[in-house]
Formats: sequence, structure tokens, C-alpha cells
Amino acid sequence: MHDISFTLDLEDHQPKEIKESNYSAITKELLSSLKDRGICATVFILGRLAYADPELIDYIADNGHEIAYHSYQHTPLINQTASEFVSETEEFKEFIHARCGIEVKGYRAPVFSLTSKTTWVVDCLKNLGFCYSSSVLPAGSPLYGFPSAPKKPFRWNNGVIELPAPIHKLGPVSIPFLGGIYFRYLPLSLIKIFLRSMKGDHSPWIYCHPHDFDYKQPYFKIPGNSHIVSLLLWFNRKDTNRKLFELIDSGEFKIEKRSFIQQIEAGKFDSLPEYAY
Repeated sequence: MHDISFTLDLEDHQPKEIKESNYSAITKELLSSLKDRGICATVFILGRLAYADPELIDYIADNGHEIAYHSYQHTPLINQTASEFVSETEEFKEFIHARCGIEVKGYRAPVFSLTSKTTWVVDCLKNLGFCYSSSVLPAGSPLYGFPSAPKKPFRWNNGVIELPAPIHKLGPVSIPFLGGIYFRYLPLSLIKIFLRSMKGDHSPWIYCHPHDFDYKQPYFKIPGNSHIVSLLLWFNRKDTNRKLFELIDSGEFKIEKRSFIQQIEAGKFDSLPEYAY
């Protein structure tokens, strides 16, 4: 099994009426703990947060973590046009380049919304200078799944690399167990079993959000979601930090110290199967 990479989706869905937001402090604390372990994270950032908190962007870049793109305001691809996507993405790339001198090369679609219906984005990414995406959930899902897509890293036929979400098939259900509410709710012992079952060149990665660690955040209904979904996203946050670093520090699994772009530039994904879309 390849080393496990760490990624962070930098989001904040807290309503404006709740004035104090903890995402910046949590992000800095988390990335500092990773840096202490020699780990370079890949941070997929919402454009609106980058513009609102440029000092946090400076912190991420100055500490050696990769800055990647996660849309302007977390709008699923199915609800965007190609022209809207290109305009917002160009603005983000120009902002980061002017601010940090960095060329953004990585993209992750909100809620893994790169599906068979939104593959138009792959050509947009190529034309915008991206070299990889990490946007596909290669399984059925109540939200946005792409079950016909390869389960292992592949290359779209225009050359863009895709690093799909790691999943474990449990009976008829496929679980993206290494991130979000799955990582929070599943016992660490079960997560380790799923990891041991991954063989070959899957290249698994952990994906978290600042809110996964924010157990002090008050409950609120997330716009566009029911109270049940909002409660599921709110509960069970207190042990996330412990579980994450227990997994990283256990010594049982190899931890990738390089960000996605560092791995790609080092040639880790030079030989990938091509997938036509």
C-alpha cells in the first residue's frame, strides 16, 4: 500500500449571525501539528475564504503546505456553468499567484461533484493550467457519486491526473471512510481494518475540514440541508484530533510526507491508466 496523504478542505459554513468563527485558528493548529511531524498537507481552499482571510493563506504557504482550489463558495458543479467556473477559478489563481507567488495546480470539487454529468470541468481544468484533480467519489452516493470511474488514481484522456476518494466496499455499500463524518463516526479500529485491506496502488488520502475538529461550535442548520443532516455533521467532533494523530503516529501505516503536487512533480503518478470520458 502506498503512503497515506493528508488533505484539508478549508471551508466555513457558519452563519453570519454567529460572529466568532474558529476555522482559522483550527487550521493553523492542525497544520502546525502536521508540520511538526514533517508532513506537507494539501489544502483545498474556498475562494471566498482566501479573499476574506489572506493572512491565513500566507500562513499555509509560508509553512510549506500546498495551496489548491475548492471552488469559490462550495457550489456543486451541477449547479454551475462552465463560464462561471472558469471566471471564478481564474480569479482565485491570479489572487494566489499575486499574494504568494504560487501557481495553483490542484482542484477538488465541492462534495465530490465531478460525476458523469459534470465531466465538462476536466477540459476547463486542463485549459486553466491544473495538472490534477481530487474530485471523484468512485461509488454510488445519495449526493454525487461516479461509480463507473476507476477506484485507483488515473489520468483523464486530456492528461489531467485524477486522485479519487479512497473507498471500502462493505456489502452493497461503498464507504469513503478516510474523511469527513465517516472518519468521525467510524471506530479507529475499523478504519485501520479498511486501510489494511487496500492493496496495490490506491494511494489513499485523509480528507478533513476545520469543522470536523470544532467541537465547541454551536449547532446551526446548514443552508440547503435538513436538520437531520446538519445534526449528523455537528455531532461527534471531540475525538477527531485524537483519532487523526493516533492513526498518523501509530507507526502501523506509512504516512506520505509530501503534498499532492510534490508527489506528482517527483514522478509518483507518471504511469497511470487513461480513462476516457
